Amino acid sequence: MISLQLYIEGQEVELHDNESVVLNQSIQDVRDISKVFTDFTRTFNIPASKTNNKIFKHFYNYNITGFDARNKKDAVLYLNYKKFRRGKIKLEGVQLQNNKPTNYRLTFYGNTIELKDLLGDDKLANLDVLGDTELTYTGAQIKADMQSGIDVTIDADTVEDAVVYPIITHTNRLIYDSGADVADTSNLHVGSTNKGLIATQLKPALRVYSILKAITHKYGINFSADFFNKTNSIFYNLYLWLHRKKGGVFDEEREEYEYRVHNFAVQSGSSSLAQDFSQFHFFNRRGKKRFISLKVIAGSVDYKVRVYQGSNIFFEGEFNGDSDPITVGEEKQLDIPPNTILGNKISVSIITAAQGTFSVSMRIKDIDADVLPVVGKGSVTTTNYSITQVKLSLQQEMPDIKIIDFLTGLFKMFNLTAYYDNNTIVVLPLDDFYASSTTAYDVTEYLDKSTSEVNAMMPYKNINFKYNSTKSFLADNHNKANLTEWGSLIYNNDGVSEGASYNLELPFEHHKFERLKDVSGGYTTIQWGWSVDAKQDEYVGKPLLFYAHKITDGTTIGVQELAGGSVTSIDNYYIPSNQVDPTQESQSINFGSQVSEYTRTSVDASIFNTYYKTYILDTFNLRRRLSKFKAYLPISIISQIKLQDKIQIFNNLYKINTISTNFENGLTDLELVNEVSDFTLPFNTFDNNIVVETSEAFITADNTVIRASNDRERL
Repeated sequence: MISLQLYIEGQEVELHDNESVVLNQSIQDVRDISKVFTDFTRTFNIPASKTNNKIFKHFYNYNITGFDARNKKDAVLYLNYKKFRRGKIKLEGVQLQNNKPTNYRLTFYGNTIELKDLLGDDKLANLDVLGDTELTYTGAQIKADMQSGIDVTIDADTVEDAVVYPIITHTNRLIYDSGADVADTSNLHVGSTNKGLIATQLKPALRVYSILKAITHKYGINFSADFFNKTNSIFYNLYLWLHRKKGGVFDEEREEYEYRVHNFAVQSGSSSLAQDFSQFHFFNRRGKKRFISLKVIAGSVDYKVRVYQGSNIFFEGEFNGDSDPITVGEEKQLDIPPNTILGNKISVSIITAAQGTFSVSMRIKDIDADVLPVVGKGSVTTTNYSITQVKLSLQQEMPDIKIIDFLTGLFKMFNLTAYYDNNTIVVLPLDDFYASSTTAYDVTEYLDKSTSEVNAMMPYKNINFKYNSTKSFLADNHNKANLTEWGSLIYNNDGVSEGASYNLELPFEHHKFERLKDVSGGYTTIQWGWSVDAKQDEYVGKPLLFYAHKITDGTTIGVQELAGGSVTSIDNYYIPSNQVDPTQESQSINFGSQVSEYTRTSVDASIFNTYYKTYILDTFNLRRRLSKFKAYLPISIISQIKLQDKIQIFNNLYKINTISTNFENGLTDLELVNEVSDFTLPFNTFDNNIVVETSEAFITADNTVIRASNDRERL
């Protein structure tokens, strides 16, 4: 007999003796291939007993401030008091009769759902640790960084060339013509006149690996290194272009600049309030309120003070000379959730066109009289504003996209699936996930033979794989010339003319790049991108992912630090590409086979061929069926089975699509997909004494040829 126990934040909950608690498990549903699922239960009831009222703090009484049903709570399911699943419990509501509580309604979610809860609506610009890296955005520095890249360290992990400047211009069109030498043009050939690539036409790009590290740092998420690692060039060489607005990084008429105060250090106060002042992390263990005040020492200059919580402006004001932007006694309350440290850290900026040194003191106060305020002090030195003297914060330059949407896009791009294992989110391509287990459970003897179903698999006639946007000039040109969208793929289910189309779309921009050809000769080693629209107007588009490939000893190009300025020749630079290595056959991030922009040869290592083909071909296979069985599985199987394991019924082998277990009656609904490729089963998995029953409700037929070998039968 299976007995279920539920613990919420370490407290055992009382359950009804006759309540159906059904746990649904699925990793990726064949009927919706773009979604990654997690364990969850159907909503179930527990009694409003004395114990449960204490746990949920009489939630039905809204005059009592206590249980916060807005957030899910840590929970653990036990089977016969053996740990079964970790996850989260959500309180859906309370049932009352005659104005008295009778039941609490709960839903259990597996740990993977925690990812969406943790990230919420936060955007990439909320990744505070990226604000600790500033880039000197001068023509001279950009020219240097074009050739060598910039390393970034997050949590002691140094990422080499984490930031590069790919040759993607935000406005100007580039050419290469060794037969022309006209000044003030974007001709990259080095001649005797001042012309070439103006450095500030470029914007930086950040390794996606560094973004994953920043997410891990902020939210405490631990991704496995199976796919997200430095040796997997298909992932590691992927970059995100830091392009948050059309045109240049700054408006040309800009007269002031924002300087962030980074170097806060604790000067005085209580350690019970601050975990790490330099990282702006403040305790709130007792659910108390926290307040901030500020003092600025400056010369007789005009400036603004801006205070952020994460990427949101918390306070802003204009001042001259020494000031108290937020005075002691009129402190402003911070939004720090109870019993946590601050999720979105505090940062302070000075915005000014003046030159000088600004000393900023930030004071965090607790409402309790016996807790001393903690005071930190930092400073920043500004320069007279000039386009040649500014700095960029990686955080402030991040494109506008939610973190959860960014991660979902990555998962869809490489057909990744995720599940929790020992507090780690294991991330694998779907094919690798299924290949990670060789375990098969023979459940034939546990079947409820009274009913079963065999259904058709895929209700779609085709699947459209595409990027959200291909509207940049070169990609749009391709679309119009070829009457098909750049980088996309339509996979048709051969022989099927009925059914709907299924769209799998990535939330990213997809550029087509151009390898420059010498107007007066052959091809150069230069490949570039152009972020303008079909009318050649400046263009933002969706966040752009691409591969950055370093060219060494390539075609010499001319770079100008400023428009009209002198020219420096360089032959090492990063080119953008849709292939890991555009100079040879390598993995691309096009969905289908496309002609390489660089080599002009067909690239067959597409996203579909590498990450979707096996799964889609199997799913569309004429022999595929979606079968449904019911079984009374023993606890030894229920507690051990994993979704990458196989199920054996008679002589047939199946992948698991979904498992739903009712812990009241012990009945498990199995939704299974039959294997159509060759597989082997050992002799001892068969029971020669099985009585095969046939009826209208449950009939099995096998016309497969059986071939004998030394110790195995192959079906």
